[in-house]
Amino acid sequence: MNRRFAPLLLPLALAACHGNANINFEGNDTDGNSVISTDANGRIQIKAPGIQGSITLPKMPLDAKNFDIDGVTLYPGSTLKNLKVNDKGGDKDGERDGEVIVEFESPAAPTVVRDWFRDNMTKQGFKVTTKDDNLIGTTDDGQPFALQLSANGEGRTKGLMQVGR
Repeated sequence: MNRRFAPLLLPLALAACHGNANINFEGNDTDGNSVISTDANGRIQIKAPGIQGSITLPKMPLDAKNFDIDGVTLYPGSTLKNLKVNDKGGDKDGERDGEVIVEFESPAAPTVVRDWFRDNMTKQGFKVTTKDDNLIGTTDDGQPFALQLSANGEGRTKGLMQVGR
């Protein structure tokens, strides 16, 4: 997994106590599997070699301004619904393979959200191709990404972003 995603783990898990967000981090290391997950009730569960437990924290909002990948945040007013970070192990060119999968909802039509992401991704050095209401390409450091957008009622969008291998 790209090493810059690693610092997201604990702070994001702690921030994940939002009433509607589910967050999961899964990884493999030489000692076994590790999983950090949260649920919609603010409960955080940690399962790793040598440690296992859960705590419940107060709910805190997790929205567009609390999240970014390579300098690109979610569309303003968006809410994070699900986040999954997969460390797929393996080592390619000094970096581990992995991916980040983000599900969110935005308060605008898909074309508005798409254009906003396209403009902001381009400013951050992403290579972006538009296909219908979706975007595909690579981040500034060459990681592949795909952004799928669909209408979710009048003037609302449901989004799924995948970054990594």
